[in-house]
Amino acid sequence: MDMIPIYTMKSEPEAAVISSLMTAYDINFIISGRGFSSMYPGAVSTSLNEQILMVQADQVELAQTLLEPFLNN
Repeated sequence: MDMIPIYTMKSEPEAAVISSLMTAYDINFIISGRGFSSMYPGAVSTSLNEQILMVQADQVELAQTLLEPFLNN
């Protein structure tokens, strides 16, 4: 299963919302760095608490469509 990185979250609350969105649409995803970011909570200030959304290759288009409101802000 190939996972493609498509979005870097700006905060823990944003990661929670995006995680719920991906789950609601049955998109297979991983948030890279999620566990480590709990050691450095809050807004992303360094690569230490960076969280990257990765989705299954065949679901990238749907995931990007769902993320459009986040990408345009």
